[in-house]
Amino acid sequence: MKHELAQLAGKVDWDWIDAQIAPLYSDKGRPEIETRFVVGLLLLKHIYGLSNEGVCDRWVAQALW
Repeated sequence: MKHELAQLAGKVDWDWIDAQIAPLYSDKGRPEIETRFVVGLLLLKHIYGLSNEGVCDRWVAQALW
């Protein structure tokens, strides 16, 4: 939990973000993707200058460790 991304995740007000994004979700269709996951991927993409494919590849590689 000393990694800078883990520390950043602990400082984000996820409840506030969920409340701001909630009106954009529908109760129809496929189940929603958790806000924290989507925002986390966007942060990783921005911080490391990754493409959509690059952030997905990096996330998959981390999950396999």
